[in-house]
Amino acid sequence: MIVYKVTNCLNNKVYFAVSSRRFTVIPGLQLSHARIKPKKMKLKDDYTGKSPFHKALIKYGEFNFKYELLHSRISQKKAYDLKKKYIKDYDAINPEYGYNCTTGELGSFKHADHVKERIGVAHTGRTMPDSYVELMKARVGELHPSFGLKHSKEVRARMSQAQKDSDYVQSEESKKRTSETMKERWREPTEQMLKDAYNKKHQIGSRDIRGKKNPMYGKGMKGKDNPMYGRTGALNPNYRKKMPDEHKQKLIEGGKKYKAKKREELIEKYKNRTEKKCTQCGNVKSVNEFNKSYNNSIDPIIARCKPCEKVRAREKYYRLRSPNKIKNRFGKLIKDVIQEAGND
Repeated sequence: MIVYKVTNCLNNKVYFAVSSRRFTVIPGLQLSHARIKPKKMKLKDDYTGKSPFHKALIKYGEFNFKYELLHSRISQKKAYDLKKKYIKDYDAINPEYGYNCTTGELGSFKHADHVKERIGVAHTGRTMPDSYVELMKARVGELHPSFGLKHSKEVRARMSQAQKDSDYVQSEESKKRTSETMKERWREPTEQMLKDAYNKKHQIGSRDIRGKKNPMYGKGMKGKDNPMYGRTGALNPNYRKKMPDEHKQKLIEGGKKYKAKKREELIEKYKNRTEKKCTQCGNVKSVNEFNKSYNNSIDPIIARCKPCEKVRAREKYYRLRSPNKIKNRFGKLIKDVIQEAGND
């Protein structure tokens, strides 16, 4: 491989590239690529679909550019590493100093900010063909190429850091579109989707693609399997830490929403019910064999069936009216009545 540099003699902007061709044919190849008919794209300018370097070739002419060979007969990896170094040193990714659109890495390059903006404008409003959409929907579970693949700790750490360093903020329209898509997908969930959701809820691990068993496979987060097991008092990381008022308010509001949701679900459940289990005798009986409840509870009927409720009411009646109960409850009243009669 070779690494070469191109300089615009009029404005001193530079361009770095890697090639496996002979250096003598590079100028002609670049000029032929610049003269190719541009693609039809959404961007409305004179040179749509072409790189900044090729646009500059057409604008300033081929004779205003100087080509320099920097390295030759080197490996592909070393060539791209050198290209990345030169782009960084000359700041060639900046439109004010160069024509490069990427960082120049091999296989994991990053686009410049102005290139990302153009790509976003060009792809806005584009839709995938229906055949491609159906193909991607069918690639779930074991049909997915990444099924069972587990990232290494280093890769997961890089992905996490990339998310933290990102300044991307999802728009409300994008959030709404994603929500509607997921709701539509979960109306008819597959067996694998339900299994994955269960594993995610209970934090159960899985086997990796090479057959090695994950130490957390088949285990939940309860008891001694929980990393917080036994970490009470001073061992707890939140020991003596005051919860922010904003967090408290979120917990209170979340609890209210959860209770309201559960109440609506229970009301709907009890409204269409035809049978109920008695808490006293344990028999399942028709709702007609239960008395109505008048204490504004969610359940419109009481917990015990009519025979069991009758026995409970009779026991309560005789228990309250036993001699000891009468003496304790009405002893003072009888004493006052006897005293008044004696005075008369």
